[in-house]
Amino acid sequence: MLETGIRILVIEDDAIFRHQLVCYLEICGARVFEAEDGIEGVAAAALYKPELVLCDLNMPAMDGHEVLACLRVRYPELPIIVISAQSRMDVVARVLRAGARDFLIKPIRDWELVRFSIEQSLNHTPSAMQQLELLEHMDALRRDDRLATRMVRQQLDSTLQEWGPWQVTSEGMGHLFIVESFRVSRSLLILVMELPLLGQDGPFCSALVRMLMNGPYRQYQEGESRLLEQPAKLLSYLNWHLCESGIRQPVSVAALLFSPDDNLLLANAGLASPHWLARCGGMPLGLLRDTDYPLHRRSWHAPFSLQVSNESGAELNLCIQHQQ
Repeated sequence: MLETGIRILVIEDDAIFRHQLVCYLEICGARVFEAEDGIEGVAAAALYKPELVLCDLNMPAMDGHEVLACLRVRYPELPIIVISAQSRMDVVARVLRAGARDFLIKPIRDWELVRFSIEQSLNHTPSAMQQLELLEHMDALRRDDRLATRMVRQQLDSTLQEWGPWQVTSEGMGHLFIVESFRVSRSLLILVMELPLLGQDGPFCSALVRMLMNGPYRQYQEGESRLLEQPAKLLSYLNWHLCESGIRQPVSVAALLFSPDDNLLLANAGLASPHWLARCGGMPLGLLRDTDYPLHRRSWHAPFSLQVSNESGAELNLCIQHQQ
């Protein structure tokens, strides 16, 4: 839910989509104002003094780019989120550079992403701009194999990760598997990533995943989001943002949430080993934007061992310990 009574202005010429968006925002607790085109939207911003604006790009009379420029001059602190059917990266880059807090692509299939984007924008979380800056450095990484190799090696320096009573030990072959762990209240979240063997984006796909985890982890620590407690939704979040980043390389990731009472919640995006994890599998991240991942539950007992391997012969041995 959004903060009750928060004032949001929706500038959208498509009446059906505008109605859907307004209804969703009102269900979330917002006070919503509507505008059918850009000129009406600029006037509505002056009249209603919204705390956030959702704006389309292609509109009659005054398009979204002009609305964004106008509102940024008059109200430089006003958060603006663009929602458009345009998905070209040059359009996204232009909008973010012009000052939009985020860019969402129509049609909207997961409406929770709208709420999540609004919360980020109101909290001044610069995730969209950080993502744009990362995209601008991707060409340099592609051209410099040594730079990409150093980046991966930096992620592999530690094979022991400790979080209070939790201890994670990992051993493996090569640099094809990456393990990340996060303390989630009394539980422990583990991400197991298998990097793609081929493709120019392979060496730094794990860096993208790590960057995308920064927002949810910070928000969890501040009590603003519980996404880390939901492995399936977490994979959907990572998948959506990886697709939006322009990466067209499959990344296999499993999210496992261990609780001290021997309960394990998990979701799998493409890992094919071991057999019990493969049976819970879904599509790898980064292929289709609107992909859902099923949530599974099983028991576990410390010490917990997980052996992951792939067709190339690379192998990861993971051990989870919990001290009562």
